[in-house]
Amino acid sequence: MIASLGGRAQSFDLTITTLVAPASGCSLPNSAVITILVYNAGPAGTGWYAQTSFDVSYSLDGAPAVVETVPLASGLNGGLVYSYSFIAQGDFSACQVHTLDFEVIAVVAETNTANNTWSTTVTSDCPPTPGTITAPATVCSGINSGNFVITGYNGNPEDWYYSTDGGATYLTTGNMSDTQPYTNINLQMYWWALMGSPYGYCADDSTPVVVIDVVPQTVAGTLPASYDICDNGNGGQVDLSGYLGNILQWEYSYDGGIDWDTLANVSDSLEYWNLNDTITYQVLVQNSICPAAYSNQITLTLIPGTDAGAIVGELLVCNFENDSSLEVNPIVGSPIDWIVSYDNGTTWTNTGVTDTIYDYNGLLGYTVFGAVIQESSCPTDTVFHAIVVLPLAPTGGADVSIFEGDSTQLSASGGINFLWFPVYNMSDETIYNPIVWPEITTVYNVQVTDINGCIDTASVTVTVLPNVTELVVPNLLTPNADNFNDILVIPNLDTYPNNEIVIFNGYGQVIYKAQPYYNDWDATFNGAVVPDGTYYYVLDLHDPALVPDPFKGIITVIGNE
Repeated sequence: MIASLGGRAQSFDLTITTLVAPASGCSLPNSAVITILVYNAGPAGTGWYAQTSFDVSYSLDGAPAVVETVPLASGLNGGLVYSYSFIAQGDFSACQVHTLDFEVIAVVAETNTANNTWSTTVTSDCPPTPGTITAPATVCSGINSGNFVITGYNGNPEDWYYSTDGGATYLTTGNMSDTQPYTNINLQMYWWALMGSPYGYCADDSTPVVVIDVVPQTVAGTLPASYDICDNGNGGQVDLSGYLGNILQWEYSYDGGIDWDTLANVSDSLEYWNLNDTITYQVLVQNSICPAAYSNQITLTLIPGTDAGAIVGELLVCNFENDSSLEVNPIVGSPIDWIVSYDNGTTWTNTGVTDTIYDYNGLLGYTVFGAVIQESSCPTDTVFHAIVVLPLAPTGGADVSIFEGDSTQLSASGGINFLWFPVYNMSDETIYNPIVWPEITTVYNVQVTDINGCIDTASVTVTVLPNVTELVVPNLLTPNADNFNDILVIPNLDTYPNNEIVIFNGYGQVIYKAQPYYNDWDATFNGAVVPDGTYYYVLDLHDPALVPDPFKGIITVIGNE
């Protein structure tokens, strides 16, 4: 719009030269001030001094033009630049390249209108969305390949970074694609990608780190060398060693490995027994995601083998009174040892005897013999023979204690005939339960004969104790060093080795205690002789069967000065 044309017209040429604002950048606002520089391209010193305003417009991304009047206080001389900010602000918030079209509305006497329009662009960038890396969590060491792929991102991949030291240091690949090839990884790797914004104005961001773990390749392991098995009974175990991975299955073949069948066995050992044909085994192993692999093959070749035959000999013998031999016959092979067990086969003793005949004597209890036979390189075969030794456990009964002048009845067992000795103070030495009344402690022996005619001997001890009434506790002590009544002596106390004595003063304080008591209290307490007076004692023999109650009484101490 032309406000006034006063003055003298000279060369006048308006054009837009520069966009001052907004500048391209990250996350531009939705109400940005648009500032431009308008230039009078006419010769310096010339112009239209009376020109007080002109019209200028902009169009953002093809929208209808915004037209505003630019005021000029003193005209616009040739060669001068005028900065103008539009009042109507533009919305640059969309993440894109925005196009701005400007126009200076032609004024009267303008010498050149061809440069009145001008276009430029402003880029409004947005922060990148880094996305995530799709990658296998685990690969098989040295035999892997594929691609890592960035998904769910917005922006431009700028580089890929990887680490083989747990993330301590990273190297770059220079790859600006969203796909990173990999091949034959053999170490744990950390990977992440750097993502730039769509137009490069916003700060870079990075994907989360992915860790690629590496598992070792499958090691199928080793089966032992092939060997022979015997056709008359065999058994054993085949072990797989040195493998890495999980055992998927064992396989076997009866035709030398042409046709295979599967065994439902996933352990590293396979037990076999009583095979009746030559057989070949192999094992299929797989470690994690790595390819499965087969072990070597082992062949068990069936050959004629050992036969231990039978052991001929006695089945029942008498205790102590046994002297005979055993013979193993018929056999295929040779004896390599005779073994003996006295605990029903729990443990065995090697005798070193390699003859077909084994001599024995003096057996004391149930005994198992074994003859170990071997033919050539075949597994050994063992035949067993048990001998029962009778009688197994004769007894004379439990030991007993009596007082002087008392009697007790003995009780033997384990047979049908009995003979006691010595016959000292005994009612009948030929019965199993005679009555005895010894005057002193006596060991009685009994010879027992069982139903098979076997003979063994047992014993029982009858302990004769002094009558408890003979245990007299002195009631007077005179600790005056005259060697008479200086020490508390209780005769026959040593007959009761579990005895215990406690002595109190008149206040109930314990001044002496001993178990057992050795007749050695000298009327002292804490290293000094106690004062004259009355003291109390409790004597417990700790033999409830004979003396159920403790003795109690007083002891008088006098003359200690």
